[in-house]
Amino acid sequence: MLDVKYNIKSLISSIYECQKKIIINRRFIRDLESEGSDTSKLRNEIMDLEHRISEYQKELRNKYQFTY
Repeated sequence: MLDVKYNIKSLISSIYECQKKIIINRRFIRDLESEGSDTSKLRNEIMDLEHRISEYQKELRNKYQFTY
């Protein structure tokens, strides 16, 4: 049971970290766009992070079928 709780916490923590990075990157993008700089790398990183979040969410659903 402890292993299950740890895995759930780990997955949720990973999702949270990805979300934090997305927020930070969006702030950088806003600043860079005001300067006229290229933001394509940051936008690609955001897409990768969003994909990673969806994978973590799928893993959570598949491993731990929550029934309410």
